[in-house]
Amino acid sequence: MQSNSGLLRCLKVPFLYDLFQGVVGANALRRRIIRNHVRPRSGDKVIDIGCGPARVLQSLPDVEYLGLDIDPGYIAFARRTYGDKGTFVVGDTRSLRGDLRFKDADIVIAVSVLHHLDDEEAADCIRFAYDSLKRGGRLICHEACWVPNQGALSRYIMSTDRGRNIRTEQQYRQLAGKIFRNVHAWVDTKPMRIPYVTILLECEK
Repeated sequence: MQSNSGLLRCLKVPFLYDLFQGVVGANALRRRIIRNHVRPRSGDKVIDIGCGPARVLQSLPDVEYLGLDIDPGYIAFARRTYGDKGTFVVGDTRSLRGDLRFKDADIVIAVSVLHHLDDEEAADCIRFAYDSLKRGGRLICHEACWVPNQGALSRYIMSTDRGRNIRTEQQYRQLAGKIFRNVHAWVDTKPMRIPYVTILLECEK
C-alpha cells in the first residue's frame, strides 16, 4: 500500500520525481548502490522491479535490461528516453509471473519497492526475484528502515513516505530469509541529504 495524497501525488510525474530524487541526494545514492552492491558486468541480464523512469540505466554498463513498473507513465517515459537500451513492461511481479522474459537473470534490483508492499506482497516480490535468477545470481534491495533511537525528524520524514510498510532490519531479514538462504544486510543512517535511514539487502541464490 502507498499514499498518494497531497504533494506525494506529484512524484508520479516522471520529471518531478527525478527532480526530487536529485535534490534529496537519491540519484547519487543510486550510483553508489550500483557501484558497491549491484556490481554489474557488461553482458549481465538485469531485471529492475519497480524501475520507475529507469534512471538506473545511466549507471549501468552494456547489459540486457528489463524494467517493470505498475505505473504506465513511468514506463512510457522510460521507453521514450531509453528505448534502445532495454525492455520496459507495465505490470507487477504477480501479473508477470510465468513471463519467460523474466528468467535466467544475473541480477535483480528492487530499489524502494518492498516498503510499498504488505508482507504477502513483499514475499511474492522476493519469490519472483528468486525464480528469475540464475543459480549464483543476486537480488539487491534498498529500502527505508526503522532503527532504535531514531531521531524525531528522521522518523517524521520517513512517516510521510508514499510507502506505508517501512520495516526494521530484523523484519526485512526475516522476509528475505524465508526465500533466500544467503542474506546480507547493511543499515545506513545517513544515506542522503535529508535525515533518513535505509537498509541494503544483498541476497544470493
